[in-house]
Amino acid sequence: MNTEKSKWIPVLHFHLPFVRHPEMSKYLEEEWYFEAVTETYLPLLEAFDNLERDNIDYNITISLTPTLLTMMADTLLSERLINYVNARVKVLDEEAFRTQTDPEFHPVTLFYRERYKNLASKLNNGGGQYIINELLKHNKIGHINIITSAATHGFLLFMVGEPETIAAQIQVGIETHEKLLGIKPSGIWLPECGYTSGFDAILNRYGIFYTFLDQHGIEMAYPEPPNGCFSPIVTPFGVAAFGRDPESSRQVWSSKEGYPGAPIYREFYRDVGFDLDLPHLIPLRHGSIKTFTGLKYYAITGTGNYKEAYRPGAAKRKASEHAEQFVFNRALQGNYLKNVIGEPPVIVSMYDAELFGHWWFEGPWWLESVFRQLNKNSSIESAAAEDISKEALSNVKSKNGILYSPDEKTWIAQPATSTWGGGGYSEVWLNGKNDEIQQFLSDIAIELIDICKNRYNEVIYNDTLNQAARELMLAESSDWTFLLSTGQAVSYAERRVKAHLVRARKCMSMAIGSEPFDKKWFKDISYKDNIFPWINAKELYGKDIC
Repeated sequence: MNTEKSKWIPVLHFHLPFVRHPEMSKYLEEEWYFEAVTETYLPLLEAFDNLERDNIDYNITISLTPTLLTMMADTLLSERLINYVNARVKVLDEEAFRTQTDPEFHPVTLFYRERYKNLASKLNNGGGQYIINELLKHNKIGHINIITSAATHGFLLFMVGEPETIAAQIQVGIETHEKLLGIKPSGIWLPECGYTSGFDAILNRYGIFYTFLDQHGIEMAYPEPPNGCFSPIVTPFGVAAFGRDPESSRQVWSSKEGYPGAPIYREFYRDVGFDLDLPHLIPLRHGSIKTFTGLKYYAITGTGNYKEAYRPGAAKRKASEHAEQFVFNRALQGNYLKNVIGEPPVIVSMYDAELFGHWWFEGPWWLESVFRQLNKNSSIESAAAEDISKEALSNVKSKNGILYSPDEKTWIAQPATSTWGGGGYSEVWLNGKNDEIQQFLSDIAIELIDICKNRYNEVIYNDTLNQAARELMLAESSDWTFLLSTGQAVSYAERRVKAHLVRARKCMSMAIGSEPFDKKWFKDISYKDNIFPWINAKELYGKDIC
């Protein structure tokens, strides 16, 4: 009987689009980042610290996108982040006073006040750079593996007609990690898990040797993998590909079938920013616009309007119970699969990081408890995707450029074209609500590639051509089409796409002298869109991609 433990690989995708607006002292959409820091990133780091303190063994893979990493390193956003937290500390002092005679809500205001004061003390040690330093600390210890993503989370499946844009997104993603983290990533989170044949050749070219796909990307690979998505496969160009396990993923992210919908957990949509109209809350607003503040005093309770006061201690205990249940279920799943496939399975659970803490407030507590429970379990353990990848690739040889596995321990196959998200085949990012964008993106990309490859002798201003590349990449972000598809922040997404496309075209025109160089305008947009300051458009888009 095989006594080797089943492997559980948790993967958290840390991502936000590049949102930075120095033209205003306070900008609503920048709070996407501030909320993620205070509700997700710092609470997760606290969980990792607790595990390290108690010598609990754990492994987790984190994809840290270049846009998010850039925002963490940005001094302006760090200053605004600290102001965001300090403003809430001040409000919570007022709230603690207001609720001091209320036995139901006073405890939760004290909980939040202590929480935000703790956050403020951490962020005062460097703002976003503090988060980078803490992630690197855990990465160095060896319990966290940090992987990269495409530069601006561009949806690569829509760039197959211009492969230079795919390569540029991958190259700049890797370079960002090297420059801001000091590490060269060996794994990548493909934006929206979008994959099609040929992507592995580009990944191999840049030294990436593992990635993650949705379940059907592996199960529908050719030839069909005998273990389905419960063992990594190796692509024809030598990249290990893992498939997402839908059962363990759904149990966590679904508010209907999974844990986040438990009545005792915090209600996301009841926020004091909308519930209360008090003078001391005005500094948290954006003019006359009421917004989410992160201060939520109610539990889910039920589907109706009646809500009970949130009790953090009770919610934390429930998160521990759910963690015990999750590990029990994964052990059962692992033992069942071991009998079916004849070897210990690799169960991959993939989540957007913002699920933990932001959408599901108790998520970081739950994750910490999962790792504690795994240390007590005799049949399943957490594993690093990088280690499993190296093991799979060690069983692969090459003969006349064709990969094979001498002992057949590793399955070599071509993954199917696939994405995650509704439908599994790109429909979230290409539908009647957002399809007009794709032609404009393609037109700009074709023009930029043509200048870099065939008309570079016409270039007068290299800096403007480089800025055109930045603007194209920012326009390519999959976040804009996602927001248009879901109906969230539609006007903002439209403005961002249009602005970057207009700027990219004008920059190219100025670069080749077809319109006069506008120094004031260029200085302004270069400061606003200051991402990836080192890039060279000619080097990125002027090379041939096989």
